[in-house]
Amino acid sequence: MRPFRECNRGLLRMLRPQRGRVLFSALIGLVGVAASLAFVWLSKKVVDLATGASQGDLNAFVLMLLGVMLVQMLCRVGGRYWEGLIVVKAQNELRQQVFRKVMFSTWNGKDKFHSGDTVSRLEEDIRVVVDFICVSLPDIFITISQLLAASAFIFLLSPNLAWILLLIMPVAVLCSRLFFRKLRSLTNDIRAGDAKVQGHMQENTQRRVLVRMLGATGRVLEHLSGLQDYVYGKTVTRLNYNAVSRGFMQLGFAAGYALVFLWGVYGLKDHTIGYGTMVAFLQLVGQVQRPVAGIAQQVPAFIRALSSEDRLLDLVEAPQEEEGSDIVLSGAPGVRVENLSFAYEGVRDPVVRGLSFDFKPGTMTAIVGSTGAGKSTLVRVIMSLLPPDSGRVILYDASGKEVPSGVLTRCNFMYVPQGNSLMSGSIRENLLLARPDATEEDLRNALHIAAADFVYDLQDGLDTVCAEIGAGISEGQAQRIAIARALLRPGGILVLDEATSALDADTELELLERLGAKYRGAKTILCITHRPAATSYADKVLHL
Repeated sequence: MRPFRECNRGLLRMLRPQRGRVLFSALIGLVGVAASLAFVWLSKKVVDLATGASQGDLNAFVLMLLGVMLVQMLCRVGGRYWEGLIVVKAQNELRQQVFRKVMFSTWNGKDKFHSGDTVSRLEEDIRVVVDFICVSLPDIFITISQLLAASAFIFLLSPNLAWILLLIMPVAVLCSRLFFRKLRSLTNDIRAGDAKVQGHMQENTQRRVLVRMLGATGRVLEHLSGLQDYVYGKTVTRLNYNAVSRGFMQLGFAAGYALVFLWGVYGLKDHTIGYGTMVAFLQLVGQVQRPVAGIAQQVPAFIRALSSEDRLLDLVEAPQEEEGSDIVLSGAPGVRVENLSFAYEGVRDPVVRGLSFDFKPGTMTAIVGSTGAGKSTLVRVIMSLLPPDSGRVILYDASGKEVPSGVLTRCNFMYVPQGNSLMSGSIRENLLLARPDATEEDLRNALHIAAADFVYDLQDGLDTVCAEIGAGISEGQAQRIAIARALLRPGGILVLDEATSALDADTELELLERLGAKYRGAKTILCITHRPAATSYADKVLHL
């Protein structure tokens, strides 16, 4: 949990782009405050005129009273409408900003947060922060203005009563907020627990067939129950603290209202005030109590916003990858690995240790080795997805140009990862991720080279929809579509990470022959494999 000041500064940074909208929202509220005070004064005047305590045109004041009521209604309706608009706009802008940070953050081989937790931050925490910035902050400003104006009005009518009211109610509010630090800690725990619940449900929903086949459905449900019980327990504790704080506040409000009511009753009895003044006081005490209650109720919102801001800062402040112009090498670049070592964070022994190898331009190299030997890790370091602990990776082309591998050289790679890497959406949408301007002919050629002509035999062809994680088509079909997607990239180095593991021998051979016919000598191919066909087809074999 970050210090209070750091989270506060984070909230102010997120407020900055929304200042104009928030100020306009506050302006609408200020007009409403002025109208509410005018209503109090006009109510007093109308009652005094009706009872003969004052002289004037009753009808004129009634019309003014109705006009003020109309202004109040317009301010309430217009304020809520504007509030709804700016909340949606601010949520979209902030989510875009934070999501961009997530997508460009560095990766060390293991994500810091579960994907369900990250999604929870992008959804719920952004909603909480935006609600505080766009709704609560203007409300706080408006309620403070209303409190000051109503207090001044009471002070003009009865200074002694005003001082007593202003002493009772703030003391009640302060007593109700003695548990600020504890409430913030509980809110952090609840948000973290909610994220675990979401992550657990998301992961097990995705893998529900596997869970059922393992006979683990009962254990999964039991674990969910435990996670929810934790959140429930923390929520009950927070409710207990809130109940005590509300008790202090309600006690202060009851005392204030009783004081004003009794003061008015005895004033009427002693003929020191009129009915109009009594009406004005009863309305004004409400206009003092409501702002004080409103400010007090914003404290939990502020605590929730601080907790959510703390969680968002984890994403916003994550180390970012370098940005700049891509460094493109011509032809089929070579890759030279020099004394390369890499170990995952928290693991003592390096996965790759002191490796040197030259992947010559235009050649196909099969990378083989036992499970866990570091094959996938090696290509991730080569593509600068992971930073080496020592040594270096150099990309070079036929002209003699050499550049160290980095984020800006990643454009030279055409990458097919392990497993089913298709996204939700149509086959066409998956292919166009690699090259949005690809023509129908480009798509057809890529699918043909990847031995994925079967796509055109499907009922909807390229517009066939893949469900989450490519569900709806076979693993082998998904692999071939993923290869076609990579082939649409403009790079000169093709990296296949177990990309044919789900193919039968004949289809694999057909794919390798088509790749060879099209790209042998024109692309540098790195192929991680356990399959003899790919190994025999390679120019070189690197054993790890």
